Amino acid sequence: MNQSAKGLRSRAIADVPVAVVDFETTGMWAGSDRVVEVAVVRVEHGREPELVLDTLINPDRRVGCTYVHGITDRDVADAPRFEQVAGRLLRAISGCVVAAYNVSFDLRFLEAELARVGVRHEFPHLCLMYLRPMLGLGKHCALSRACWSHGIPMGRAHAAAPDAHAAACLWTVYRNEIAGRNIRTFAELAAVKPYKFTGSFDRSPHSGECPDEHVGVPLKGRGGLPLASRLPRVGSLENVAQVPTE
Repeated sequence: MNQSAKGLRSRAIADVPVAVVDFETTGMWAGSDRVVEVAVVRVEHGREPELVLDTLINPDRRVGCTYVHGITDRDVADAPRFEQVAGRLLRAISGCVVAAYNVSFDLRFLEAELARVGVRHEFPHLCLMYLRPMLGLGKHCALSRACWSHGIPMGRAHAAAPDAHAAACLWTVYRNEIAGRNIRTFAELAAVKPYKFTGSFDRSPHSGECPDEHVGVPLKGRGGLPLASRLPRVGSLENVAQVPTE
């Protein structure tokens, strides 16, 4: 059976979990530039967004873009390499639609880094930046602006865990809007307005299998701080979703 025959179009949006990913990198060009930090926030139906992966990554080269994300060569010197966390990353996004605020950027790095460890998969995905105008909730804009308009607090910008968490909270706003408009399936969502990412709904989520597992390799969070001190507190997501948009 080909991938289009077992894709997501006929599936209910409420039945498929969403994995919001965020990468910080050495530069803009996936393949030549490398990932230096990854976070995954998983959103299951009826549950709060949950951070399931958060670690710095040793890119095996100079970090280069410290002025953007604040990560230094010293920070990543004892961090795991991507191949050592690839299995955990694949489990974190298994069975999910992959989402990111600017999904084309993060998806390029996800696919390039996984290709290095022999995993080639075309992921179904959502662009949280363009879902905003698609649903009539405002213009496409920076993540911070979108969060502000929906009353979602943000932590430090260009840090993977806070950015992924903020974007996941935005998804709950969009999900409530989708449900309120009685849009049930991915095919119905794609019919709202044509956007490039809706073509990925013909694909199937990854199973989570990884050809080379690295068990017991410690992760390294930014600054060694616990999650509760790095992510802003967000109240009831139902209440957040009712904040008027711009």
